[in-house]
Amino acid sequence: MRQHKTRPKLFTVLVLLIAGAAALGHIGATLAFTGPSTPIKSSLQPGLNRYFLGPLDQGWSLFAPGPYSQDEYFTMRACLSSAEICAQGSKKGAKFTEWRDVTAEEMKSRAGNMFANRESKQSKSIHGRLWSAASDLSTSAREQIAKPFIQGTPVFGMDLSSSQARKEYSATELSNLRAYKRMEDTAVGFASLYAIEQWGGASMVEIKLRREPIVPFAQRNNDEATTKSRETYIGWRDTKEFSKAAVSAWS
Repeated sequence: MRQHKTRPKLFTVLVLLIAGAAALGHIGATLAFTGPSTPIKSSLQPGLNRYFLGPLDQGWSLFAPGPYSQDEYFTMRACLSSAEICAQGSKKGAKFTEWRDVTAEEMKSRAGNMFANRESKQSKSIHGRLWSAASDLSTSAREQIAKPFIQGTPVFGMDLSSSQARKEYSATELSNLRAYKRMEDTAVGFASLYAIEQWGGASMVEIKLRREPIVPFAQRNNDEATTKSRETYIGWRDTKEFSKAAVSAWS
């Protein structure tokens, strides 16, 4: 008795094609996300961040090989006087706020809440990305970001999309600077919105990112065990301007 070969149905073929395309797309995105910094990667970075950080900001780290080993804090302060007076310092009457630990404030609403929404971890998300971008900078560039760039002076002293920047830096250096600048703008915008919420607005903000390693597991029973915190300091920057609708949606 002759057996007839069954041909795969059209639906099955379509499912296999879609699954294969999705797998190839994920592999390609993974290679781009984890690969070295290039101009192409920089152009794709916003989309890659949205994909790999995921809707819960877990960064695809559900099956990480080890426990989290450090605490991260986004801290800032602001100058509430006009830009001209702020630029002259406190001796000329500039009014500065105290340093505020924004992450610690956000964490209060997350205590004991494993389903905390994205609103309660904005500073922590910005911290991780900005810290990584700053870590990719050269030593001289890291020294520059600690300086004040105010009253319209561009960070690094030039427009990073200009021909001058292309002459001054290599392709890799320029890609790292641009990636950092995008994240710094995000952080300054976040700090600006926080200043509006807390003090009604400000002309300048200053940011300090802090990482505090936790005591290693092997030393947990040692009461004298200590760790050394690390900081990334970002000097004074002009605040960002937002429409009333944007401020209303954020607060």
